[in-house]
Amino acid sequence: MATSSAMLCRRLRAPLGADEGYLWYGVQQLRQGQWPHRDFKSYEPGRYLWCGLLSLIAGPGLRGLRIATHLFFALALTLALLAWRAHGAGWIELAFAAIALTALSQPQHKQFEHATVLAAWAAFACLWWWPSATTFACAAFAVGLALSIGFNLFLYAAAALVLMLGIGVGVGVFVPDPGALVALAGGGAIGLLPFLVACTSRGFTRQFYQRRVATVLARGQSNLGLPLPWPWRRPGSLHALDRPRQWAMQGVFLALWLLPPTALLLAMLAPARGTVLVPAAALGLFLVHHAASRADPAHITQSSAPACLLALQLCTGLPWLEAGVAFFALWLAWPLQRPRLDARMAPHAAGDLAIDTSPETLRLLQVAAQLAEGGGPSPLFLAPAYPVLYAWLGLRSPVYDTFALYPATIATQQAMIDGLTRAGVVAAIVSDAPVDGRDALRFSRTHPLVWSRLHEDFTIVHRAGLGVDVQVFVRHGVEPATEMAGSMATGLPATAAPRIDAMPAAAP
Repeated sequence: MATSSAMLCRRLRAPLGADEGYLWYGVQQLRQGQWPHRDFKSYEPGRYLWCGLLSLIAGPGLRGLRIATHLFFALALTLALLAWRAHGAGWIELAFAAIALTALSQPQHKQFEHATVLAAWAAFACLWWWPSATTFACAAFAVGLALSIGFNLFLYAAAALVLMLGIGVGVGVFVPDPGALVALAGGGAIGLLPFLVACTSRGFTRQFYQRRVATVLARGQSNLGLPLPWPWRRPGSLHALDRPRQWAMQGVFLALWLLPPTALLLAMLAPARGTVLVPAAALGLFLVHHAASRADPAHITQSSAPACLLALQLCTGLPWLEAGVAFFALWLAWPLQRPRLDARMAPHAAGDLAIDTSPETLRLLQVAAQLAEGGGPSPLFLAPAYPVLYAWLGLRSPVYDTFALYPATIATQQAMIDGLTRAGVVAAIVSDAPVDGRDALRFSRTHPLVWSRLHEDFTIVHRAGLGVDVQVFVRHGVEPATEMAGSMATGLPATAAPRIDAMPAAAP
C-alpha cells in the first residue's frame, strides 16, 4: 500500500493522456446509464464498474479515477506479497519486491493490467505451493475474473494455468483428481459470473465478439504494431527515453522472451530449485505477446511483472542482488511515472483535479469548449482519438468509436456517418496526422467515407493554431460564435482557457 500511495501522490498532477481519457470517459458514461461495449467503445466492463463504485467514495472526477486505479493495484500487490510471505519470503525481500513491482506498474492508467497479472500470479503460486480444492478454485477464479478486466489478460492467464497444470502433473506437484477438476470448474464459473451477467445486456455480446474477436482476426493484429526493439536494432519505438534507458529497455524486452522458457527448462531439469519459478514463468511465457503487440515502453512495462518476479526469485537469499533488481526497476521506470515536463506546462483544472497541461492542449480544449457551447446534446464530433476532450468537457460522443485509429469497414464508416446525422452534429475537430508516422493511418485514409462526408456537409473554418493536420469543421449554414471566429482567424486564444467547472455538463 505504501509504495502505491507514493506513486499515486507523484502521479496526481501528471498530464492527462488519450488512453486515460478513454477510461475516464467510459466511467462517466457508465454513471449515466450507458454500458461498455454495448453503447460505447471500451475496455471490458470490470474496470468501469470498479471505478464507478469507487467514485461513490472518492468522487466522480479525475482524482477519484486515479485513486480507484491505484487502489486496485495496491490490493493485488498486497495479495501477491502475502502469498510470497506465506511461502517464507523475508520482509526485506518483500520490500524490494514491492518497490520493483510498483515502479514497473506503468503507465498509471494501466494499473488494471498490472494488478490482474499480480493477482493471477498470487493465485497460481498458492496453487503450486499448496495444492488443494481451495487453491484450485482460487486459481480458476482469478482466470475467470480476468475476463471482466481484459479479454487478452484472460487468454494469457488461462493459457498459463493450463501450462502450469500440465507441468505440475509432469513433475508430480499435482495428482490428477476429479475433486480438483470440480474445484477448477466451480472457481472458474464464479470468476466468470460478472462477465456472464454483462452478457445478459442486449447487444453486449454481439459488440464484444465483433470488437474483441472478429475484428482482430480480420486485421490480423491485436494492436498497432511497432518494430520490436531487439538489442541489435535501433530502438525507434523507445525514442521517448534517454539513451541509457533505451539500452536498458531493450535488454528488458529480450529478457521477457528468454527468462520464462529458461525458468521452465530449469524447473524440468532441476525440480528441487526450479519449480518455484513455474507460476511466474508460465504467465511470462504468454504475456510477452502483449509486449510484442506494440513494443513501446508502456507495453513492455505492462508485461514485465512475471520477469521481475523471476529475477527476484532467482536472487532469493542475496539481498544485494534483490536491491539491485528493485533499484534498476525504479531507475528504468522513473521517467515513465512522471515524464519530464515541458517548461511551458502549467496547472489547469480537469474536473476536481489540477493537472499539468501544455499550451497546445489548453488551446485545443478552448476551441472544443467554444464549439460545444449551446449546440445541443451531442454538438461536437472529435476524431480520431480525442476521448480525453469528451471526458474533460463532460460531453457524450455522438458516435460509438471514440478511438478510431484502425482502417474501418464501409459498414463501420456508415454507422459513424449515421451517428453524426442522428445527433445533429454542428461542429467537428478532426486530426489527419499520420499515426506512428504512417500515412496509411491518417483519418482520411482509415475513414475515407467519413472524411468525404465532413467535407460535403461542413465548412473548414480553422487550420492554424492547432497544428497543420488538425481541421475544425462547422456545418454549412452554422456561424461560429464571435469569440470563436476571432480566435480562428488569428490562431491564438481570444480569451483565457475556460474553467472546467464552467463547461457544459454531460448530456443525459
